[in-house]
Amino acid sequence: MSADLRVLLHALVNPQSNEGYIRDQQTFTELFKQPEFFIALHALAGDKSLSQQERLMASVITARELKTKWRSKAFLEEADLAIARPQLGLLVAIARIEYPRTWQNLPQLLLEPLLTCLAHLDNLSSSSSSTSTVLLNTLWTINALVKEWRTIKVAHGSLTMQKFEDIFTDPWQWSRAKGLQTQEALQRINSLVHHSVHHAAIIQSHRLRLVSGAHTDKLIRSLTKHLRATGKWWRVMIGLDPKGFCKIPGVTTGVGWWWGEVGGVVAGSDGTVANDAHDHGDIFTPHFILSAFHLLVDKLLPLTSTDLEALEDEPEEWLVGESFDEEAWAYEFRPCAERVLIALNNACRNIPREQKVIEPEMIKLLATTESAYGGVDFNALLSGMTSWIGSGQPLADEEAAKLPIVWQMLLHLLSERTDATDKAVQLSASLAIKESVDLTFRTKLLGEAATLDGKRYVNETIGVVIERVGDHILPFLPKLAQSVPVLWHNSAGLEGEWLFKSSLVVLTTKLVSAAKSTSGDLMELVIPLIEESLQPPAKDFFEEDGLILWQTALWNAASPYQPTRETGLIRLLPGLLTMLGENMDLLSKLLPLLDSYLLLDAAGITQTYGEAITTTFAKALSTSKPNAEAVNRILVTVTLLIRAAPLSQLAPLLLHSGIFQHITTALEDDKASGLILAAYLEILSRIAMLDPNIFLQMVAESARMQSKEGAKLLEEVLDALWRNFDYVGETRMRKAVAMGAGALLTTVSAIYDDQANVTRVTTMSSTDLMANSVIQVAQDDPNGIETGLRPWQDEHSTQWSDIQYTPEGQRRVTLEDSDPAYSVPLKGYVMQVLNQAHAVGLGPFWEKADEGTRRSLEKFLS
Repeated sequence: MSADLRVLLHALVNPQSNEGYIRDQQTFTELFKQPEFFIALHALAGDKSLSQQERLMASVITARELKTKWRSKAFLEEADLAIARPQLGLLVAIARIEYPRTWQNLPQLLLEPLLTCLAHLDNLSSSSSSTSTVLLNTLWTINALVKEWRTIKVAHGSLTMQKFEDIFTDPWQWSRAKGLQTQEALQRINSLVHHSVHHAAIIQSHRLRLVSGAHTDKLIRSLTKHLRATGKWWRVMIGLDPKGFCKIPGVTTGVGWWWGEVGGVVAGSDGTVANDAHDHGDIFTPHFILSAFHLLVDKLLPLTSTDLEALEDEPEEWLVGESFDEEAWAYEFRPCAERVLIALNNACRNIPREQKVIEPEMIKLLATTESAYGGVDFNALLSGMTSWIGSGQPLADEEAAKLPIVWQMLLHLLSERTDATDKAVQLSASLAIKESVDLTFRTKLLGEAATLDGKRYVNETIGVVIERVGDHILPFLPKLAQSVPVLWHNSAGLEGEWLFKSSLVVLTTKLVSAAKSTSGDLMELVIPLIEESLQPPAKDFFEEDGLILWQTALWNAASPYQPTRETGLIRLLPGLLTMLGENMDLLSKLLPLLDSYLLLDAAGITQTYGEAITTTFAKALSTSKPNAEAVNRILVTVTLLIRAAPLSQLAPLLLHSGIFQHITTALEDDKASGLILAAYLEILSRIAMLDPNIFLQMVAESARMQSKEGAKLLEEVLDALWRNFDYVGETRMRKAVAMGAGALLTTVSAIYDDQANVTRVTTMSSTDLMANSVIQVAQDDPNGIETGLRPWQDEHSTQWSDIQYTPEGQRRVTLEDSDPAYSVPLKGYVMQVLNQAHAVGLGPFWEKADEGTRRSLEKFLS
């Protein structure tokens, strides 16, 4: 072809006659259909022995025609997969480059044969052998394209996947957040689920028929693979939205069918385990529940001989491995059966007492075990009882768990210690008892466990007991606290040391939570643990656990000085301030600690550590300037400090550290975050509300330090407050700004070096600011009832959930409920400050205020 093509290309570039050109053009066009024509033409485009015109023609035609001609035959109908797949792979490779930029209709080229095939499948009379070929090749190509683009992390890959998702991937819609799922897509998902429920049983019956006959393994493997793919898809859908998936019509029937097939194989039956559910659509019939229970307890939960050997050889290691292998349920029958048993129990929880079937069966099992009391069969116990009442299920909710025999057996297993297998039984029983067991047994078991993993395992179950029994744990706290240092010391240098020490820090945290206001007695244990957790090498393993313990201790403390200054939480404060100045990454965890210290004793802490605190804040504000979130969080603590500490003591510190100047300067930044500007306004307004004279003194001192005129700086500050008021969004903050401005009006008779100017600026600007802010707040709540004000607990529900039942919770509520911006009605406050201001000479300045603003304010007060 190459030699003939050269001659033809030369003739087209150098025509001798019009008739000859038309003939050669037709011959050339017909060659487009020949195999490998464009490959040969593409080679001639690069052949430098040809003339430039000949090479140009070959190049232009190749570029123009190849884009569409090769795509027109995508090998979707090729039945020989060895031929089809390489060509389809070529399509995928080129699509990665050209889609969607120059090959916009690629999805349609695949969607059309896909829809055609699906239509034929619904009508078997129109289906043919080519239907399955095209369907398989099309699905293979779509899957290959998705795999190809899914690995591209750049914007192009994201854009491509988004376009493909819109066309092909309805089950992807299922994973979207509520509100982003289209109704049309959900309807198609429902149809697909219904389709899979109907056809899974048909496919399985054909598969079983083929297995018993002389059919090819290839067909059986295809059917099995299809069933597994359907099951995996269901599992993914259930994992994403269990409740939503279960609402799809037919799902319950489908689950019953799957259960019946699996159960039939395990039980050696013909799949009748769930026939009643499959036939009637109600999975939770008494027969189904009972058969499911026995399938789990009798067939799936018993330990294998391999398990029993491992138990005898390494009891602690086996049990610890069992408990912490979170993925075992996905690929092993027994761990999966444990989950299913718990789920079945939960699903049957609301069945009326007279219709319950699990409880009577469990009582029979316990009665059988009781008959062997003193020589308890471990296999029956572990599989039948601890799995049922363990794994986080509250025992008091179950009928059988209330039987004395349950607790007698579990306590027996904890107290009787013989060979290695019994130790595993003890540990397992320890895990199962979560509410009523005597803690003395656990403490003893903790010391007797031979490995650190075993000790950690028991340690965590003790933590569960502490959480469950509440105040009943108090008599045991001293003994538990005394055991921690010994265990800590004895674990040094052993394998698993750091994980075990981490579990001890977590246990101590639970002890502190249980002790609440009496936790001061535990500080001689707590403080060293916190200190070590923040230093290498422990820092690398459980620094976060140490910070949680520190925060928990502060939440539950009655005083930072208990039992003494040297051994109480106050000892850790200098280290906290050092960390705040050096580690900006931990601000979100460190600042709440400082908040807790301030809530405990703001006055005492400011007196002793005020300079260090304000210097640290000044440094943090400067360092965090590019990070608006960090600056805003720092200002939350600064605001708390101003509200909780004596202002007369704090004001000089705010000035000399530079914080006050930082705020007044930052108010002029037009590019600053609105949230940060609002926080600055609240800080300045609260200073003015607490003591307007101190506020004016701070402005005057700040002006002196900056070599500015006091009246000018005051005018700038008040103007900034007025200008940025719209950034203040919360009702309580808006009210605080209004009250701060109102308080400044009462300083009209104050005497300063530049008295006239300061008085004029203060009264004029404050009048406008107060009037404007009050009017804004009034617009938020025209009735003046201040319904927009919400308790601090409601505005900070996440934070409140952490401290609600701790001493800090009460400290926070006391502070927030006494806040004038929350507790004092705005209308009454404004009338009070206006009367007070008029009494000391506001009148002339009031008359010069904006008339419209003044009238709106007077209307609000009427």
